[in-house]
Amino acid sequence: MNSEELLDDSDDGKTRLLEGHMSAVDPVSLSDDNHGVDLWNRMTENTESDEDSEESVAPNTPILGDIESIDTGHNDRSDYWSRNQTIVWGTALFSLTGLTYSCRNCMSISAVAMANEFHWDKSETGLVLSSFYWGYMATQILSGFLSDRIGGDQVITLATMFWGPMTIIYPFCAYAFTDKSSHLTFLVINRVIFGAVAAFHFPALSSICASKTVTGRRSFLFSALDSGATVGTVLSGSLGSYLMDYYGWQMSFYVFGAVSTIWAIAMRIFLMRKRCLHPCENRIRNYAHVETEEGPVKKSNMEIWKLLLRNKCFWAMIFTCTADSYTLFLALSWLPTFFGERFPEAKGWVYNVLPWTLRLFTGFGSGWIADRLISSGCSRTATRKFMQSIGALPYAMTFFCLGLTDCYVKALVLVTYGLTMVSLATAGAYTNTQDLVPAHAGAVYGVMNSFGAIPGFVGVYVSGHILEYVNSWSAVFSLTACIGLSGWLVFMVFGTGKRLM
Repeated sequence: MNSEELLDDSDDGKTRLLEGHMSAVDPVSLSDDNHGVDLWNRMTENTESDEDSEESVAPNTPILGDIESIDTGHNDRSDYWSRNQTIVWGTALFSLTGLTYSCRNCMSISAVAMANEFHWDKSETGLVLSSFYWGYMATQILSGFLSDRIGGDQVITLATMFWGPMTIIYPFCAYAFTDKSSHLTFLVINRVIFGAVAAFHFPALSSICASKTVTGRRSFLFSALDSGATVGTVLSGSLGSYLMDYYGWQMSFYVFGAVSTIWAIAMRIFLMRKRCLHPCENRIRNYAHVETEEGPVKKSNMEIWKLLLRNKCFWAMIFTCTADSYTLFLALSWLPTFFGERFPEAKGWVYNVLPWTLRLFTGFGSGWIADRLISSGCSRTATRKFMQSIGALPYAMTFFCLGLTDCYVKALVLVTYGLTMVSLATAGAYTNTQDLVPAHAGAVYGVMNSFGAIPGFVGVYVSGHILEYVNSWSAVFSLTACIGLSGWLVFMVFGTGKRLM
């Protein structure tokens, strides 16, 4: 039976549909009237949405058992990736996510060497590290909007072709001026622009996951792609540290910037020109269906955002992800400096690599665990809160203990444990955008990440000031732990996995 027959709303079409299904059934099984009624009910029933339903159903959408896609171009499910497409694009996007973080982390692993060479104090180092997040916050919403409108594949590759070369030229910017004021100003401007373009990556990923995969696979796919960030962190910490030790801090910028640019160009040439694998030929949507007591109601984009901004669970998700971002950005920006200063004899490739390595496995596992819980009948609300709890709580406790230890091995074990566990929270609040508004996941993720970028430039910069004037790593880590716990508490009280529209 072809797709045109499935979508035929006429009486003849319905008759052919019934006959097609009945022809595949043993006639003996139809002798019982109850069997015939059950068969018809299974073919025509619509899935009623409860508080934690998997999908809201648009009006007049045929639901036929477990059919996931009808290749007509008129049904959203026809745009979903096949298994082969998921593997091809998943591998490409996973690698690109890793390269994105490798380029972002070049500054963090080079901060100590650059501070020594250019005579920066802690405040100036914090200024340069935090300037990335100024730009990162500015374009998050634009990134999500463009990803939902023109396709996340277009946005993510074009952005990489811009920030890749910017990574390459960063060392040249460092030597462009001799006076310290102009030198710092130029570096900060470069990092702001770099952050503004790199910000297009994750909202585009969220948009792709929401538009190209069914609900039961979104947690795993997004968590798997997000795990590329861990690979990038490990790669920059290992290979980047090696390049810095033997060829100077500049070499990591050259290598990772060049590879990222080449990878994005290769994706456009070898994947995006093949129309059968093109993931994001999305329709431009100016509306969504919102579930009400009277049934699904069509809402415009303006009405959708008004509903979201008045919803407590939306703000709970944003607050939690902002708190989580604070803890993550502090680890990315300041942990290399912490280990380098407190344990100067330690090898950089050890503390820059080991704490992030095990995180890769829990990153993949978080999505698998969440999808298994949902498929076994656990509500999405309970699943998201459970994943957030087992990830965020151990991570916060790690920071409380880290500031009190003077033992290198204990510090390394604590950081490794904390970063390994917090990766489980990827399937918690961070994936919540695809639960609440899957049709606008990119734009909502952009809004969420805009707030999440604020701790990047505020928290990282403030931490530098604390270290400069108080000289207390314990104060920095205790503040970080308190912020992480507050985010977890808000999500436990107000968070939900219910689809709003």
